[in-house]
This record gives sequence, structure tokens and C-alpha cells, in this order.
Amino acid sequence: MLLGIRSKKTIFLRHLFMAVLSALLVYLFYISYFDWGVERALWPDWGVDHPYWRSWAHAGFVLLFFTLILGPAAKLYHPLARFLPWRRELGIWFAVLATGHAYAIWDRWAQQDWGRLFGFEYMQEVGSYVMVRPEVGIMNMMGIMVAPMIILLVLTSSDKAVSFLGISSWKWLHSSLTHVIFYILMLRGILYFFFFFQASPPDWRFYPPIWFLYVFLGMGFTAVLLQAAAFAKTVIQQRSYSQKNSWFQVAGVIALSVLFVTPMALATGVVAYFDSRVIKEAPALAKQAPVQKYSQNFHMIIREADKDIFLWINNIDTAPMFRQTVKVAGAPISHQIYRFSERTLYEAKLIADGKFAWTKVENVSPEDIGLTQVAAGPGAWATQFGAGEHQIPLTQGGALKVSILNAGELNSDEVFAIPEDANPVPAVLRQNP
Repeated sequence: MLLGIRSKKTIFLRHLFMAVLSALLVYLFYISYFDWGVERALWPDWGVDHPYWRSWAHAGFVLLFFTLILGPAAKLYHPLARFLPWRRELGIWFAVLATGHAYAIWDRWAQQDWGRLFGFEYMQEVGSYVMVRPEVGIMNMMGIMVAPMIILLVLTSSDKAVSFLGISSWKWLHSSLTHVIFYILMLRGILYFFFFFQASPPDWRFYPPIWFLYVFLGMGFTAVLLQAAAFAKTVIQQRSYSQKNSWFQVAGVIALSVLFVTPMALATGVVAYFDSRVIKEAPALAKQAPVQKYSQNFHMIIREADKDIFLWINNIDTAPMFRQTVKVAGAPISHQIYRFSERTLYEAKLIADGKFAWTKVENVSPEDIGLTQVAAGPGAWATQFGAGEHQIPLTQGGALKVSILNAGELNSDEVFAIPEDANPVPAVLRQNP
């Protein structure tokens, strides 16, 4: 018997319901971060990965929130006590979503590299790891701290664990760890939502708005407020059984409850105060020309004297595939192929007799190879001029002869294939080829 539930069918249906709810939350968070309020022309490098790992984390926090508030809410309003048994399923599925988030960070962000997970990059020039993203290291260190606590809670989420540990020890373990996890995640969320996504000089890079910021703060404040209110009610009721409470004593209990809420209130207030005052768009001196619309898929030839540069692009905003082939006098002298699904850049240089030496660089993001600039340049040309032969004026004077062969349709996957006999060897990435 689990928590008074005699039917295993009921337990199964509860977990099935939580599985469906969890999947729905992840999906809704994903599409909200991927589409709602995100203008692709303003954030051309906003790919699928960031919304993906966000969605797992924030859906999990929703489940943690309900796990936390059910107990104090039931103390304040007794009819809610019938939902208390759901805390076990909520906690287990919070752990499932937290695991999904952890794997997404490990696979998509860190790309299964321990150094990158903690904000380091290995630089072959110096033969050592270099700290390049300290904020990433801070965030993931917090995640590493929380992970064993979540695992311990899952392993003890059974009636056998309650019997082995004893009810009082079991309650202490789960109550303590759940609140520690909550406060670490609140701090982690505040750092992530507010501090790490503010534009700063000199580049004044702006990020898509995070609508969940105030919802997140409100949920955290509500959880602590309910706990404080339940604490005050419990103390006053327990004292009233033995003696009448004076107004002074009641005021003292309320004061303690206010102090309980104060840390979260201060954090919320500070974030709200400064968020209303931080810069929301680049200063006039830092503003650049508006970003034009651009094609997601295109194929063109840029002609320069005796050199032709062939460009193929598929899905530049979501899962880009890129190819650049340079020909001189009609014969190819170099190739560059990037496939987002592999996060790998392949390069080939002519060595002799039409043979190419292939190299590859792994763990490459679209920004590393300058796809943002490609979108703002050739991608914008494809949208503005369409298929055909064009003389495109340059800002420094003169014109560029461009043949746009495709403006909007997907190119064949075969274009981005690596020759079977290529045998590429590892190499060092050259930024923005």
C-alpha cells in the first residue's frame, strides 16, 4: 500500500497523468521561448538549443513549486489535504525533468566536454584550459550541487524508505532537502534570468525577452509566503490549546513570519527595481542599422574577377547546414561544410592534381563560423533581390556581381555531404571563415 492507495492502477494513472502534464509543460515552454516575442531578424543566432534546455528546467520548477505549496496550502485550507498524496508523483516527475535538463546541458551546451560544462575552453595555442564563460561555470556548479540531493529524494520516495528511516527522519530528510533545492534553484534562476542576460558595453548585445522572470519570482515569493502563513497559523493554534494568545504574542509570531519571507521579498524587490531601470535598447552611439529580413535557404554564386564563391544554406535560424566552395578559373580550390546536427565544420584545401586534404573541427556553433554575418549579407540579398543575375551595391562603393540561383527553397542534402574518401583529420577552428 502506497500512501493509503491500495490500487496499483491508481498509482499508474497518476504517473501517466504526470507524464502527460510534464510533456505538455516542456512543449509549451519550448514554443514560448522559440517563437513568442522572438524576432528572428533581431536574433538570427537564436537556435533551438537554448529554448530546449530552458523548457526542461522551467517545466521542472513548476512541478517543484506545486510540491512545495501543497503542504502549507493544506494547513491554511483543509480541503486541499486530499491532494497531499500527489506530492510524491510531483517530486518524482520534477526529478525526471531535472534529469532531462541536465542531459540537455551536457549534450547540447557542453557537448559532452567537462571543461566546457564549467565555462572553460581548451586552447591549443597555450596548451591549457582557459576560463571563457564564468557565469556558465557558476550555473552548472549549482546544478552539480543540487543533483545528488534530487537523487537522494527519489531513492527515498517509497513506503519502504519511510519504514526503514522512520517517519520523523524521513520527513526531516525530505523537508530539509526540498527547501535547500528550492533556494539554490531560486538563486540560480535569478542569476540566469536577470544578471546573465543584461546588455553591457562595449558590444551592447541584447537577448530575447525572458517572460518567465516575474512568473518565476512570483512563484518563489508565493511558496515562501504560504510557508510563513502556515507556520504562523500552526504556532498560534498550538499555543491556543494550552493558553490564550495575547495580542503581543500574536504580533511576535507574525513578526517571525515576516522575517521568514524577507529574504525572498528583498530578492524580488531588488530585481524588480533594477529591471525597471536597466537599458532596454542600445544607446544611440551604439545602434547599428536595422537588421533586414533574410532567406532561411538559398544558393548563390558571388563572382570576383577570376574567383567564384558558391554558397549553399539550409535552415539558417534553426538547424543550419552551410557550404562554401571557392573556384578559380572554374576549378574548385577549397570547400567548407558545416552541419549543425554534428556541430562540426569540415574544410578541404587543394593539395595537388585535384586532390583535397580534409580537416574537421568539432564542437562548433553557428556563431563561431560567422553565420550571423552570412544571414545579414547574402541571406538578406536573397530576400531583397530574388533569383537572377544582380549587381549588388557595396557600402564602400562599387558593386558585387551575384548570381542567386535559389532564394527560399531547401537545397538537396547531398550538397552538404562529405566525400566518402575524405578521411578528415582534427584541426583548429579559424573564427568566421
